[in-house]
Amino acid sequence: MARRAAARFDDIIHAPHRLRICALLAPVESMEFGTIRDELGVADSVLSKQFKVLTDAGYATTSKAAAPTGRARTWLALTRSGRKAFAGHLEALRELAAAAEGEPLARSASVPRTGVEGPDRDRGDEHGQADDPQQ
Repeated sequence: MARRAAARFDDIIHAPHRLRICALLAPVESMEFGTIRDELGVADSVLSKQFKVLTDAGYATTSKAAAPTGRARTWLALTRSGRKAFAGHLEALRELAAAAEGEPLARSASVPRTGVEGPDRDRGDEHGQADDPQQ
């Protein structure tokens, strides 16, 4: 069974464009700059700025390679530490989502949740307010 990364919320990765960049790069070795730009629907300058933050943190790197047309193309990739940080951030988001849905955290799943009650489904939320204002 594959071991999950240690949960660690990462403010550098969490910004929406940077989170999406990492998600695009995580399953591949590298991806061409234009492909990521088009997938995000942003201008070159926006992608460059967001990618620089990842690069400055040591999470990403760029390389140039000549295309068959002779024009240099820029390739973006996550570094090993970037992949590790992204995996940890995803795990932190999974834990956050599980907690928001009232599920026990994976590492404490065997511990009974005593003293914690969910909302009363007949009355609405935990404050006794009905879901439907007409009730």
